[in-house]
Amino acid sequence: MSLYRLSACALLLLLLLTIAGCKTMMINGVDLGRAVSFGEKVLTSNKVTLEQEQSMGAQMSAIVLGSAPLLDDSAMQQYVNRVGRWVALQSERPDIQWQFGIIDTSSINAFAMPGGYILVTHGMLKLLRSEAELAAVLAHEIAHVTDKHYLMALEKNNALSLVSDLAFLASDVYRARKPAAIGDDFYRNRAVAEKLINTTADLYSKGLEREDEFMADSHAVTLLARAGYDHYALAQVLQLLTALNPEDSSLQLLFNSHPLPDDRLLAVEQTYQAHTIKPGLALAERFNKAVR
Repeated sequence: MSLYRLSACALLLLLLLTIAGCKTMMINGVDLGRAVSFGEKVLTSNKVTLEQEQSMGAQMSAIVLGSAPLLDDSAMQQYVNRVGRWVALQSERPDIQWQFGIIDTSSINAFAMPGGYILVTHGMLKLLRSEAELAAVLAHEIAHVTDKHYLMALEKNNALSLVSDLAFLASDVYRARKPAAIGDDFYRNRAVAEKLINTTADLYSKGLEREDEFMADSHAVTLLARAGYDHYALAQVLQLLTALNPEDSSLQLLFNSHPLPDDRLLAVEQTYQAHTIKPGLALAERFNKAVR
């Protein structure tokens, strides 16, 4: 099922069943009882708490995963998490509970959600040739999270109210504690789910501002260098994308939501020229052993 055709009913049912089945009010490390206490406050991207940000990111991740599940390969999932978390430790937000996942789809793309949720497609992994190139892809997405690009986009679109809406929804369902009570909450809060789906689909189909993408590329170069990887790996990934057929359906969403790779190469070249960075590691052999 396409991300953009995922029904509001299916998503909200998934969220409600997940929440109602919890023994505590914790979901992915987010205390929903505490998050709900912030619900009546006017939010801005700079005032969203980490708990609220993680709650929002978890729900947006559920929507993205509505189009394709996580890849059923625990070894590959662990490998991507090790690489991603090492790069994230070099960022300005190392304290986030970063979570990385591989989506089981041949499409070539990667997604960042608020709160440290990063998803990369299996198709993207199969395109890459080294651990440094994987780190470059993840570093770009990590930069979106650390710079709060998606929170600012939600604020610009007057959609940050979803943070408090979701907190109240989760709290309502948790208090019910009974599967039979899901129906009432489901219909009462369907509008919240529909708004979340539409907002998420809009963000990931249209993409962020071009300046945000260029900034994420620039920050990714810095993260690669700090992590000890070949910082030119980002340019290598962009060159790989440039060489692909832009009419390929597997690239449609990526190219629709990002500046063209050639434009990104020109922009990031300024970052390379501005810094003298020692050569780093590519680790191609380790990558090829882990990714299949």
